[in-house]
Amino acid sequence: MSEVNVKPSYKINILMRKVKFKVTRLEKGVYMHKELREGPEAVLKTLSEAKSQVEATAKLLKEQLEAGVSYGFIIGSGTSFHASLFLQYLLNKYTELNVTAVPASEFADWRPIGAKKYFIIGYSQSGESSDIVEAFNVAKSAGVQTIAITNTPGSTLTKISDAYIVTRAGEEKAVAATKTFDVQLAAALMLTYQLIGKSLSDIEKAAEASKKILEKEDNIAAIAEKYKNAEHAFGLGKDSAYAIALEASLKLKEAAMIHAEGFAAREFLHGPVQLVDETTPVLVFAPSKEGFLGSVKAMEKIAQYKAPMILVGPKTVEVEKYAADFIEIPAVESDLAVIPLVKAAQVFAYHVSILRGLNPDKPSKLSKVVKY
Repeated sequence: MSEVNVKPSYKINILMRKVKFKVTRLEKGVYMHKELREGPEAVLKTLSEAKSQVEATAKLLKEQLEAGVSYGFIIGSGTSFHASLFLQYLLNKYTELNVTAVPASEFADWRPIGAKKYFIIGYSQSGESSDIVEAFNVAKSAGVQTIAITNTPGSTLTKISDAYIVTRAGEEKAVAATKTFDVQLAAALMLTYQLIGKSLSDIEKAAEASKKILEKEDNIAAIAEKYKNAEHAFGLGKDSAYAIALEASLKLKEAAMIHAEGFAAREFLHGPVQLVDETTPVLVFAPSKEGFLGSVKAMEKIAQYKAPMILVGPKTVEVEKYAADFIEIPAVESDLAVIPLVKAAQVFAYHVSILRGLNPDKPSKLSKVVKY
């Protein structure tokens, strides 16, 4: 029997439709998560590629000292102001310079009237923020030397500065700054080390410690789960970690929409402790054993009111006695510890944000660059 091939006499119509999908939980915060994980490599790249700019900037500051100009201002806005506070801490502690960190928008009212014997260092990720550009123009009109630390080559700030350091974080799309803050901290360390003759290669240890934090992301996410419903939170830090307490609190505000405030550890006892209770998480950032011991009195007081504490620092003491949760960072020099400390804060804020159903890449009321 032979086979017969019969073609069907009917047609098949294929209907194609466009389907709109809502952004899912996994798609939210894509950029913030990617960028916070790029931080350690951005620090290493800044170390290797910005060295000549750091040397030129240090040379200018030494020339200022030789000319009798030892006083200066460090300015920035938001996250960049927190970097300014860290650089203030380093320069005042280790060098002959005497500097004051001031929000960029306030600089015009802080500068010495009629005086030219000061310099200005400005932090700006974009190099375009209206507040800092205006502050630099005010400074230049007074004939003072200006130094910019920015992540954007060719930005306005680099063009109007006498010296500048361009950090190497690359483009940052998330509104909540992560890797750009990492490199701002690195630039502060590089400039200080260059001024005092300390090896810049030591800063590599901070980047490696930050990588170790990223290996613990699942553990940090589990801690974030416990506090996702908090309405209020506090960040505490001592010495170099004070700026990190402020930055951690800002990240919780920006990304997770939690009302969070940062304080120097013992200053918290002068009023704000009145607000804590068992629903108020308190993050304590300890860069070293000494930093931890300097915060113990505050922690003991907070514990009396049953506020849950999250200690972030090296495991140099029996933390279980004080804290409900612990995020361990590798033991490094106190000044270097700020980089792994803030990495832990960034990861924590990111996961709290996602658990609350938010998109930390695009907070509804914020923009990446503030212009007016």
